Amino acid sequence: MKAQEGTKLPSDNLRDRGGSLQLSTPDDDSAISAMITVAGRLLVVKGKGIYEIKPADQVDPKRTNIGTPNTIQRVLPFGSESSWVGAIVLTAHDLLKSTYLPSEINCDRALALVFDIAQDIAGMHQLIENYRETQEAAIVNLDPNIRKDLSFMMPAIGNLAVRCKEFVQKSDHVLNGLFKVVKLFYRDLGTGGWDTLKTKIENGQQDIDSFSQFLSNALPLLHLVRNTRNCVEHPGKDQWIEVSDFKIDAGNNLLRPMIKIIHRKTPRPRMPLADFFAQVSQNIVSVVEMTIVFLCARHVRSISGFPVHVFEMPLGQRRSAYVRFGYGLAQGNEIIPMS
Repeated sequence: MKAQEGTKLPSDNLRDRGGSLQLSTPDDDSAISAMITVAGRLLVVKGKGIYEIKPADQVDPKRTNIGTPNTIQRVLPFGSESSWVGAIVLTAHDLLKSTYLPSEINCDRALALVFDIAQDIAGMHQLIENYRETQEAAIVNLDPNIRKDLSFMMPAIGNLAVRCKEFVQKSDHVLNGLFKVVKLFYRDLGTGGWDTLKTKIENGQQDIDSFSQFLSNALPLLHLVRNTRNCVEHPGKDQWIEVSDFKIDAGNNLLRPMIKIIHRKTPRPRMPLADFFAQVSQNIVSVVEMTIVFLCARHVRSISGFPVHVFEMPLGQRRSAYVRFGYGLAQGNEIIPMS
């Protein structure tokens, strides 16, 4: 159906009037924690997920179908009840605001990059959860006895190299995305990646925060992730990973799946694969959260002449237990939150 200019379509009256949506699912009746606009998308953060709302006009912009619905879709199965969502998504939503940052910093682009990061972290957590479930399922029905013929039915997970590769790639994607955020704040950064940022911060003022020390502590993880990614994507005589499924040692002890990283700069001794996944994911969340905090804290501007700072808010002043940082004004020994 094509309407003449100035002629209303049957769907116009329906689309133009106000309305409301009920955003609830059988497994998530929690309250809305935040509504975020990212790259033209409307995202709603609830306890157990992040949902995208698409108005009917976004699906059917020419209004040819009066029956086109507004759609609600869960785009991430993690919400504000997950600590990492609060630490990254909600913290970035609170801090990456043009109200508090210089105009030359593209806050919309930064927030879009953070949501890309969140999608990769969600993928990492799903891989970890799936791995743990598979590992425990392999053990639960295990017969611990050696048979009369001196054989033993060994549990197995399988596809461990594929699981490791996917996890490491997602970890590397997260840090690549985070460095793109960094470059929105420091556009003059040259080649050299994180080491270049560390040098830049070290060459600047040192008595304003602990960003330089933070980067010194974070660099081993940043290098480990990149080098491990090279090990899985470009294995060679001096860089590769060894992944082993369940084994028994000489003392008949059952050993869980292990990983060993062979690299001349960032070698890692054999360790349980589940521990490697957990340590890398936890440390990456901390690095992302604190990098965003330091970037915003170093670039925040005064509002109406009042000096605004990024504070770690007391628990009683947080809008969520997992959103630790926010803008505020210092008044004596008290902090007045700005949002």
